[in-house]
Amino acid sequence: MNKGWDMYLHTLDQYLTHFPGQLAVVVYPVHAPEGLGLATVWTVLERGLGLAGPVSRGDNVRLTPAGFEPIEGIVDHASPDFLGVRTGDGLYRFSEGVPGTVMLAHHLFTDDVDPAETEQAWQEWLTDLFA
Repeated sequence: MNKGWDMYLHTLDQYLTHFPGQLAVVVYPVHAPEGLGLATVWTVLERGLGLAGPVSRGDNVRLTPAGFEPIEGIVDHASPDFLGVRTGDGLYRFSEGVPGTVMLAHHLFTDDVDPAETEQAWQEWLTDLFA
């Protein structure tokens, strides 16, 4: 948690500010791309999300991960290890997990999401992205 603590506290702040009292479906797939350094992982991840380059906090973005509807929101956290995007119905989190892994930790505040199906879809997206 040396690196992740700030992001987790920020996510808590975003929840309390924008989604107080709402229950979330948590999507938490992890992928371990083999032999890639952090810079390469982020380049692949940004390309897979449809980003044209680095983003900064406050930027409006339209993420276009293959197989998903576009995700339009605002960058609420950006650092070399983390990307956070807040939408009207969710907090999307992309990060380096333990060294050598990519981790997603999305919090979706909607009733029309099947948790297992959604997590599987994101897991497949990560696997295909780094294949």
